[in-house]
Amino acid sequence: MRRHINNGTVIAWIDNRHQILDRGSVVFEGNEIVFVGAAHEGPVDRADEVIDATGRLVIPGLINSHLHVTDTAFTKGCLEDIGDSGGNLVSLYSVLPTVRHATDPEAQVTAAECAFAELARTGSTTVVELGYDFEIGGDGDIAITERVAEAAGRSGLRCYSGPRYRTRHYGQNSDGGVYYQDYPDKGRARFEACMEFCRQWDGRYDDRLRTMLAPGQVDTCDAELLRDTRRVADEQKTPIQLHAGQSPNEFRRIGETIGKTTVEYLADCGLLGPDFIIGHGQSPSADGDVNSMAAHETAALRDSGTTICHLPWVKARRGNIINSIQKYRDLGIRQSIGTDTYPFDLFNDMRMAAVACKIAEGAADAAPAQDIFHMATIGGADALGRPDLGRLAPGCRADIVLIRIDTPKAAPVYDPFKFLVLAASGEDVERVIVDGKTIVQDGKVLTIDVPAAVRQLNEAGKRVRSRMET
Repeated sequence: MRRHINNGTVIAWIDNRHQILDRGSVVFEGNEIVFVGAAHEGPVDRADEVIDATGRLVIPGLINSHLHVTDTAFTKGCLEDIGDSGGNLVSLYSVLPTVRHATDPEAQVTAAECAFAELARTGSTTVVELGYDFEIGGDGDIAITERVAEAAGRSGLRCYSGPRYRTRHYGQNSDGGVYYQDYPDKGRARFEACMEFCRQWDGRYDDRLRTMLAPGQVDTCDAELLRDTRRVADEQKTPIQLHAGQSPNEFRRIGETIGKTTVEYLADCGLLGPDFIIGHGQSPSADGDVNSMAAHETAALRDSGTTICHLPWVKARRGNIINSIQKYRDLGIRQSIGTDTYPFDLFNDMRMAAVACKIAEGAADAAPAQDIFHMATIGGADALGRPDLGRLAPGCRADIVLIRIDTPKAAPVYDPFKFLVLAASGEDVERVIVDGKTIVQDGKVLTIDVPAAVRQLNEAGKRVRSRMET
């Protein structure tokens, strides 16, 4: 079917950058965009559907390149407003494992259904779901990952599924310190199960579901596991994402046990490359300042094409900010953005990314809105090796979002980028099209029974919380 979107303010990809077309037109046939340009220049042939975008911004679908759908609902309300001993020690090493151990497979799948509904409703059309490790809710049963992948497929979203594996797990000792304990087989059975999932599931749901290799936190993975990850990624042409730069404790641990910085360790294991994403990237040095990295480290990140995926809101609510997005940009290092946990509204993280960076730099002109929007579209697409995503241009996938700007909050829109990054929210999203199919219309998710999913999640929440309290 051929569809025309007319009369909107279009953010088009022209001459390798996002540009504004005040009265633009987007035409897509099936799942592919065939025309983007001024309305009067557009095709006048028959359309199966004409979408009037008057009073709307027409933007490429957002790419949320790091998130967790299976336990976020249950960590909500547990990790906030608690002391963290100067580096996520309580939340990351004590509370988080406790919550995850209290979940069960049914609760995780129910949480995923609600998360996918929120993601669709708020304009993320491509999402990177990073599953959890061996002992979390099912003792490594890959069937949980398969059920979550099925839920993603039914939602209509474009999803990269990355089940996690690692050599060892961690927790907090009674004295407040962090312990690490190897799995009996150093995680090799889980690794093989994840590799098989990636081979079997990649390309399902009309290629909307793809897979990703997702070794756990860098301090929980030995060099052999990381080198095997790179080998499989090269063989299968599968992207990789790893949690790293997540806490000062992690940075110290790598230095004490391996004698390297985090970036040096990743480079030594062969992970760096254009298909590799570092999730978090907040603590790349002892003091957390990007400028404190050695020149050979920043050169390795830049020259390899590695992407840093920032998660600004989850960091800010724990009393930390990234120092900084502007520094990474000035060094020429690729960047994307994700929500990590709640809310799954990427507009919220775009705004926090811009503001936190301005605070870190003490400069209002740091992290301009257009750069942040680039991270949420092109940055994520390039990290995934997808030049057909994050752009409104002929030949790209028809992943399109319509944003209302006929509201008191929006009017007048002098600069669409500043509105999107500094004022808009997912509640302004009116219509979401993924792979040429509408999955949200008039602000309502069409692919998920949202009231039923919410009811089921509330029941699961009671069950999980009762286990945490015993």
